[in-house]
Amino acid sequence: MIDYIKGILITKKPTSAVVESNGIGYFVNITIPAFESCGKPGDEVKFVTHLHVKDNPFSVTLYGFSDEGERECFRQIISVSGIGPKTALSILSAINYRELVDLILKGNYMPLTSVSGVGRKTAERLALELKDKLYKTSAGNSSSAFDAGKFGELSKEGEIVSALLTLGYNRIEADKMLKAVSGKNGFTDMSPEDIIKEILRGK
Repeated sequence: MIDYIKGILITKKPTSAVVESNGIGYFVNITIPAFESCGKPGDEVKFVTHLHVKDNPFSVTLYGFSDEGERECFRQIISVSGIGPKTALSILSAINYRELVDLILKGNYMPLTSVSGVGRKTAERLALELKDKLYKTSAGNSSSAFDAGKFGELSKEGEIVSALLTLGYNRIEADKMLKAVSGKNGFTDMSPEDIIKEILRGK
């Protein structure tokens, strides 16, 4: 597995780049955010990478990302049945991965339908499966790349539900508790910690 590639940027396009490292030119498929942050030809560049191997027909493709959070999001997207690397790259080029996490946590799949190759049914399934994975990962694995600071900041609602799941409540209970407090007090001036305390006091 190639974890990252570091070298001289030879050429770059919005969807790809060529990086020379130790005398070898590597063709890397990249996202728009990676394109925008990689500098100009002649600069030293580093892409966090994912090596995708396809069996039939056999092919090896290198994908590059702006940081580990974007790569982890890519890997989660392609883990959904029927979603390939090209579609995942299109999604992450159209929607910043931090924004994508926030949309999924809020259950808003409609922006995904604007991505080429993603219809309504695919967007619904993608959002549903990613939401479940996101909650499980953020609640059950403190070293996960989904954690704030690695995968990007969770929305306030996401932080609260994640905390409630960690405390042992199931998803349905957590959502109901969150909605009850939201309807009563709103979230405007309350921190996630205060909201959680308010929820627990109401139990």
